[in-house]
Amino acid sequence: MSPPELRALVGAFLREVAGVRAGERLLLALSGGLDSVVLLDLLDRLRHELDLSLQVAHFDHLLRPGSGADSRFAAELAAARGLPCTCGSGDVAGHARQHRLSLEAAARELRYAFLDEVAQATDCQYLALAHHADDQAETLLLRLLRGSGATGLGAMRPVRQGRYLRPLLAVERTVLATYAQTESLEFREDPSNRDLRFVRNRVRRELIPQLQAQYNPALVQVLGRTARILQAEDSLLDELAQQALHTVVCARSPLKIILAAPSLVNYHIAVQRRIVRTLFEAQGQGPFDFAQLEAVLELARRPDSGLLPLRAGWRMQRAGDLLILRRGQLPPAEERVQNPGRTPVPTRNCTLVAQVLPADCFSGLKERLGTWCAALDADQLAEALTLRSPRPGDHFQPLGLQGRKKLSDFLIDRKWPRILRDELLLLTCGDQIAWVAGLAIGHPFRVRQDTRRLLLLEMQHES
Repeated sequence: MSPPELRALVGAFLREVAGVRAGERLLLALSGGLDSVVLLDLLDRLRHELDLSLQVAHFDHLLRPGSGADSRFAAELAAARGLPCTCGSGDVAGHARQHRLSLEAAARELRYAFLDEVAQATDCQYLALAHHADDQAETLLLRLLRGSGATGLGAMRPVRQGRYLRPLLAVERTVLATYAQTESLEFREDPSNRDLRFVRNRVRRELIPQLQAQYNPALVQVLGRTARILQAEDSLLDELAQQALHTVVCARSPLKIILAAPSLVNYHIAVQRRIVRTLFEAQGQGPFDFAQLEAVLELARRPDSGLLPLRAGWRMQRAGDLLILRRGQLPPAEERVQNPGRTPVPTRNCTLVAQVLPADCFSGLKERLGTWCAALDADQLAEALTLRSPRPGDHFQPLGLQGRKKLSDFLIDRKWPRILRDELLLLTCGDQIAWVAGLAIGHPFRVRQDTRRLLLLEMQHES
């Protein structure tokens, strides 16, 4: 590929694939190595043609003596082209120890955090990264060895999140080396790239050459094509999962996901896995590993189950047709009820509305009464009312039952999921339960023929 052809390729990528428009700003991550120096030259030559504003950023990982020289080289390279350059550094080794990460993972976290900060400070809409086809082949092989699905094996995307751009991802390193030689570009070699203690370096210097020599000399192109195929299939699965979410998800909040289990398990297993993974990642808890995903789906296939733990504080239970996933425990609630009036319960995102009405309104209210709306005999509620969480030893006389029973036994009879017990709210009058909100009223507080006044209760939940 000649230099003009490579420039045309990158220009077409920016316009047609990434959708970069005239007048927008681009930040280039410049390490000083071959790939980023070539990309710098390409973008510098294209910026006037495409009417782009170009900025440069360099991050020093502080992993080896003399790394500061790379920062000076990057700054001088940018200055020679009249481009603004921001240099930064981070203690990658310390970050890796503190967060129990590999050096590569720690470097990536700090580097991207720095680049995002510079992009925001310089008002750059895009971040250009110099990953090339050989990097893509290495990434795919590393993920294959680790064990990955279609998303992982799709490796790096040419455009990620609409702003991280990899214009050279389909270009092999040999093409970049030829370009640098033809254009007399100077670049720096990072000696850590030859350190075989790093698994990526072993893949690059040992595994790939061996596979090329003994199996397929076109390995890099083949793996790049494989990644593109898997990316397309991965996108399709994402679309199918997003469509299925409307059918499968009954309720979702930061601490709770409720799924229609029969609907979930009716989908193809690949879509089932994608649905669960998508939900957890949306909660900021992904990616879950394969074993965790399978545990969720195995539970979804059972009619009922006990409470089972997942990672990161999540628990799950199937109750009837519902698969319930919860994280954390709600604090106990106890509020003095405004009677009549509104009683907010902030920890439950709900408000109890109480109204006192004449008894002859009862027949007109029957259609409203149900799960979250109840009518009681106001004159049986002589004492102050409290809205609170269940407590050990609570007893309850449900409507129509002669004699009291343990609240825990009543909840088992009503198949109320154990995983949701801490969400229950009880309206109490002294030591008696007048209403288990959402389930049943207490028999002593029912509306009777001689009832003179009603207490109409409605639990309003915030969306």
